[in-house]
Formats: sequence, C-alpha cells, structure tokens
Amino acid sequence: MTAAIYIDPLVIQPVIDGEWHRVRLTEIPTPGQVITMLCGAFGAAEFHLSDERRRHQIPRQCESCDVIDRRQRGIPLRGDRTGRR
Repeated sequence: MTAAIYIDPLVIQPVIDGEWHRVRLTEIPTPGQVITMLCGAFGAAEFHLSDERRRHQIPRQCESCDVIDRRQRGIPLRGDRTGRR
C-alpha cells in the first residue's frame, strides 16, 4: 500500500541565500536537479520541511522574481498599487 502526497509545482518557492524566488515548473524536480528562477538565479534542488525555512532567518522575497511574475500575470507592480485609505 502507498500513501500519495500531492505537491503542486506551481506553488514551489525555492530559497537561495535567504531569498525566496519564483520559478515556473511543470514537474517536481528531482534532488540535485538544477532549476532556474525567473530572475536567472539557479541552484540544485533540495527538499526540506517547511518548518525549517525560518529556522535561521526569515527569507526575503527576490524583488526581480516578483516583478517578472507580476508582469507575466498582469498584476500591478508594488509601486503601482493604491493602498487602502
């Protein structure tokens, strides 16, 4: 008997040097497989429990990946959004 664990590759956010990135994946990478982020950064895939992500520091968002992701999805850039008043 097996227990299926479903992972959505669209919500994977790799962390490199304390910065989380956006990546477009069509499948779950294998450990050691090199993946390239939207900003062009790349690294070999490793898998950790999500609780470990904040153990040493809270990752910050890669601004380049965020801009590229927003433009591709037609979402206003941070500076272009109006806040609640």
